[in-house]
Amino acid sequence: MTRLTALLLSAALAGGASAAVTVNGTAVAAGASGDGWTFAKPVVRLTGPGPFVVSGTDYAGGAVLRAEADCTVVVSNLALRPAASDVRARCDNPLSAFAVAENGAGRTVAVFADGLYHSGVGAAPLLPEDPATAYGAAVWVRDGAWEASDVSWNPASTNFAAVLWTGSRFVAARFRGGFAYSEGIGGGIHGGGRPAGESWEESEWDGSPVNLRALAIDPDRGTLVAASTQGLWMSEDEGGRWSQTTNLYANSVVWSDGVFVAVGELRGAAMEGVYWSSDGKHWTARGFGDLPSNLSFVVAGGNGRFLAGGASGWRALRLGNGTMQTDGSAAVSLGKFAVASGGGRYVACAGEGTGLRWSEDGLSWTRSDKRDGTFPTIVWRDGRFSAEGVDTNGAYAGIWTSPNGESWTRLADDWDATGRPALDCGAHEVELVVAGADNALVGGSYAPAVRVAPGGSLAVSAQSAAPAVLDASGGRFAAAVGGAVDEDAGSFLQRSATLFAAGGASGTPDIGPGAFGAKADGATVLGGSLRPARGLVVPAPSNDVEAVRCVVVDGFEPGAAPDLANLPEGYGTDGVAADQNGYVWLWLPESAESYRFIADGSLRRVAAGGGAVIAETLPDPKVESATFAAAEDGALEVKLRVSSPVEAEALAPAYATDLSALSSGGGERLDPESVEQVGEDEYELAFRLPSSAESGFLVIRAK
Repeated sequence: MTRLTALLLSAALAGGASAAVTVNGTAVAAGASGDGWTFAKPVVRLTGPGPFVVSGTDYAGGAVLRAEADCTVVVSNLALRPAASDVRARCDNPLSAFAVAENGAGRTVAVFADGLYHSGVGAAPLLPEDPATAYGAAVWVRDGAWEASDVSWNPASTNFAAVLWTGSRFVAARFRGGFAYSEGIGGGIHGGGRPAGESWEESEWDGSPVNLRALAIDPDRGTLVAASTQGLWMSEDEGGRWSQTTNLYANSVVWSDGVFVAVGELRGAAMEGVYWSSDGKHWTARGFGDLPSNLSFVVAGGNGRFLAGGASGWRALRLGNGTMQTDGSAAVSLGKFAVASGGGRYVACAGEGTGLRWSEDGLSWTRSDKRDGTFPTIVWRDGRFSAEGVDTNGAYAGIWTSPNGESWTRLADDWDATGRPALDCGAHEVELVVAGADNALVGGSYAPAVRVAPGGSLAVSAQSAAPAVLDASGGRFAAAVGGAVDEDAGSFLQRSATLFAAGGASGTPDIGPGAFGAKADGATVLGGSLRPARGLVVPAPSNDVEAVRCVVVDGFEPGAAPDLANLPEGYGTDGVAADQNGYVWLWLPESAESYRFIADGSLRRVAAGGGAVIAETLPDPKVESATFAAAEDGALEVKLRVSSPVEAEALAPAYATDLSALSSGGGERLDPESVEQVGEDEYELAFRLPSSAESGFLVIRAK
């Protein structure tokens, strides 16, 4: 969107500095407040009915708006974008990483669903100390600028399973087979050219390593081990060359307490197995008939302790005197869960709705004070556990942290996990009045530009007939107006003004729930120009009676305010302005019949039968003949025979308005008294020019 892009560019050129934002003329600063509002950085809390007139520019995230009561908010040349939030984790999110590695110098590489990506200094993700200690398909990443890495072989950048940092280079394993490494052009962390993580080279290997699942490293020797369903592989030169050491089926591998430990299946024995090796080359295998089936992960707990398990539960293991023993009498039988270790403890989610529990040995488990919810992602980082999940109703439960797994605290702000919306309406009724043509609201991270929670409502209108434009852009997988990434949405109503709405990613509604939300309360369009960037409003909008369809009217100067007439009764045209392509986006009741209306004096015709259609410009009417007669009261009666493809009900106001057909001596416009169809595409318009003390005159002009 041109207007929004320009605003972002100007903010970048200014070094990201915040210009003053004011509420009812009072500058938003530490401790600022006014009638019905207070500012507790970074949230301006709107606690009264308003109206609150908010203007200014803040793209550094110093201020966002939150309605805490039903209110009216007037945005007047306001540009607002929240700062990126610290962390974001989503287990069901295509942008969640399957594995992440960092080199300690600000360079990070992540394996996403569609390949390898790298982020620059200052955009490093929050991840476990050892990615293998976190079970699940997600890690916690900052909202940074990720860029696709250059992977040489074909097909490039797809189907990767794991990545790690060896101390001098990144190494990645490809699920479908093969390895790659990246150390920067010229070698080293920033090897004289492109930094490590940007350009990758294919490793050498013997055989055919396929279905690779995990990587682990002995940091002292620099030996790497890869787990796959075709066996275990090792590299002694930091991932440059790989060779197969055993055909033991392996789903996961970790390094701890001087040994590699892998889990999988003993070939030919049809039983689950645990394998360990001190050098990565020579392996000892043992099958345990009492282990859970489908072993898919192993977590190191320190001091020779491990947990091995899969979807049906886990088992505590203990390595000592060169042998691996099981602890306890039976495997834990559980459903969906996650396990992480750190600080000498394990933390786990034991199943649907069971909350979080902790253990020092993997045998005896104690329920924490977070006893409800399902948490499929748990990590240990910087001396604390963090967990994210949903509550017992399936709604997003936020991010919870604990130093020991016993007592849990939710991150202080509701939006720390997903970024903040520029305007959060919550479940309140908010009237959003647009003033001026340079308003832009941008959602942070995974948040919408304007959040409307279920039970809440947003009504958009223009302050005046002058152009009133609002650009609204949602964060990743969030709507522009409505729900965050996994939220439902309240109701939306547009009466007038111009709204450019863009959801955060393909498939995300521009207006409605977030990408993983299910529904919205409603969408009503009674006027204005609404341009959905992805063409998706959920549910499909109506005028409170019947469905409405998008009609595009072209041919205007970008930013111009067109003169619109003869639209359906009650359709609000205040604040309408053309977009950067000179288009106006109207929403008219669905009809197989044609609408005839006027736009800047030109007659238009369109059938609003579905989809976004461009209105057709019709030929101007042509005056074929004129007859005059004197009435008994002295008035002049005029009949004009006009040819036009426009039907009578649309022709009359068009002719009188656009052609200036008749004028009295005083200059006022005269509308026709009647319009009658007298032939195919031919109409007769009857006018009456009253007698006047002044000399009257008649003007007939045909285009």
